[in-house]
Amino acid sequence: MKCRIAKETQLSSAITHYLEKRPLLRFMSLYDDNEPYPLTDVITLLNERIKRLESDVLQYPNNETYHYGLIRAKNQLAKLIKLYKKELTQ
Repeated sequence: MKCRIAKETQLSSAITHYLEKRPLLRFMSLYDDNEPYPLTDVITLLNERIKRLESDVLQYPNNETYHYGLIRAKNQLAKLIKLYKKELTQ
């Protein structure tokens, strides 16, 4: 994955972008002014975010913010996977 750090920074806006059923997201990076941010990269990075949140929940079980963040991220992932499968069938 190219521009990984930039994509991690833009992850929340990319999730919103794709959940609004917009076309391919592009952003300005060091390598290209029109760097693509495909849905597959969003799903990959969101999976990694979920793994980090799961370890945070285990480490701090009384922290409701981590629980809420984990639930929200899992819901977003389910919706994005559904969108991705829909794209594949079209």
